[in-house]
Amino acid sequence: MGVCESKGKAGEKYRRGVYFNDEEDPRPEEDKFIPDEELQKRLKKVIGKNERILKVGVYKCKLFSVQLTAGTLYHAFVLLETKNWWWSIEKNGQGVTIQRSKRHTSVCEKYRMKSRNTVSGPIAEDTCRYNLHQFVDMLYGSDAVYSAYHLLENNCQNFASLVFNAAGSTDVWYP
Repeated sequence: MGVCESKGKAGEKYRRGVYFNDEEDPRPEEDKFIPDEELQKRLKKVIGKNERILKVGVYKCKLFSVQLTAGTLYHAFVLLETKNWWWSIEKNGQGVTIQRSKRHTSVCEKYRMKSRNTVSGPIAEDTCRYNLHQFVDMLYGSDAVYSAYHLLENNCQNFASLVFNAAGSTDVWYP
């Protein structure tokens, strides 16, 4: 059984900040959360080398393992490709999660180290106008990370659209 659920229609369990998962980081999950007051500075430090983002893409997965299709009811997330890493960024009722791995499948097919429900995509793809540090600045300045999750008004699809449309060079995507 995969994961892609969104807890709380109005983000009751939403945490302000970012959960950062690096597959090479052995720390327990609770130690991977960066609170919002430290976000911009600490995230850049955790990212390390300021690489150019080569591609940005939107992917989707079924919300529930029993769904027949992911036609209109799906979880959307963004994948970034740099020379050395694959990254995913997404928002759900638990907060914003950024993952990093040397392998595409580790961030595309997994969420917080657990298998996702069936993934498809990219449903939108573009070159990116940012390097990693500029991308963090864009996230920090956009209020995308800080605004609480809401199932209908501020959900994973809205977040993926905002991130993709801000980072992409030419293309736009709307759910």
